[in-house]
Amino acid sequence: MKALAAFLIILFMGSALAQEKPLIVGAIEFFGYSHLDLDRIKAALPLQEGDALAIQDFPATREKINQSVKRETNHDTTSIAFACCDDHGNLMIFVGLPGASTRPAKYNTAPKGSARLPRSILDIYERAMDLNVEAAHKQPGEDRSKGYGLSAYIPMREVQLSLRRWALSNALLIRQVLRSAADSRERQAAAYALGYAKQSRIQISALVQASHDVDDTVRNNAVRALAVLESSSERASAWIPAQDFARMLNSGVWEDRNKAGALLNALSRHRSPELLRILRSEALDSLLEMAHWRNRGHASDAWMILGRIAGIEEGRLQQLAAAGDVDTIVKALKGKTAN
Repeated sequence: MKALAAFLIILFMGSALAQEKPLIVGAIEFFGYSHLDLDRIKAALPLQEGDALAIQDFPATREKINQSVKRETNHDTTSIAFACCDDHGNLMIFVGLPGASTRPAKYNTAPKGSARLPRSILDIYERAMDLNVEAAHKQPGEDRSKGYGLSAYIPMREVQLSLRRWALSNALLIRQVLRSAADSRERQAAAYALGYAKQSRIQISALVQASHDVDDTVRNNAVRALAVLESSSERASAWIPAQDFARMLNSGVWEDRNKAGALLNALSRHRSPELLRILRSEALDSLLEMAHWRNRGHASDAWMILGRIAGIEEGRLQQLAAAGDVDTIVKALKGKTAN
């Protein structure tokens, strides 16, 4: 299955959550299901919301879900992501389906070079990955005002500051590894590290290129870095080609949709008519699927994008999103698309 699912399992295993106590499945969400019988697929699943699931059983459960979907659709799932956690500390599972709202992506050719980061920087990256879930639980929050993420959780923040100090004087090496390293783990770390380098058009261009990497986690780290950069300044925002990410919303990989949604929520606040037209014509079904996910943190980006496509005034849209009133947003959208 996908490398991303394995990556998320590693995050769990490296966190304080990796204890004997199983996780409760709080939500099973779907995407890519246009033109499929979703109710039938749900009924065939080997587990249901409310079931307990041990972390060590993730790989076997992933395969069981895939097989149940394959029996109903004659196709494999496009990805299965285990994400932690909802507001009650429960597990969320996102299942990618091979319907009409999933479209094959075009990725960069896998590089074959031998460029490498120093072992110490790979260690810093691995430490940051280990701290991700721990930070989200113990002290969530992140300062993005400087163009790179600084966690409110002190152990994570110290790791990030260490990476920032190194990245400021090693941006050329980081870009070389990101562009050419055959080892995907090297590119993953480089994409993460480049977000901590000096802000520049070259930096953003390299991250945009990496957002089409063949490796799921490289793409995730690159798009996340772009979202952080976008939030820091209008200059950085203007350097990011928003239209490049609209089609990523149709990816069969949950993390692609999740991170592209966050970036496009930020970029669409300018309400570029061309971007809104592309989002409407290229990704409307996918945005509607995302908007109906029940976790606010994962659905709210789609709410905002759909509300802007619908022409809802920004202040009113913020109110609707704060209230979680997706029905009013979708109703306005339907009225807009009917005209």
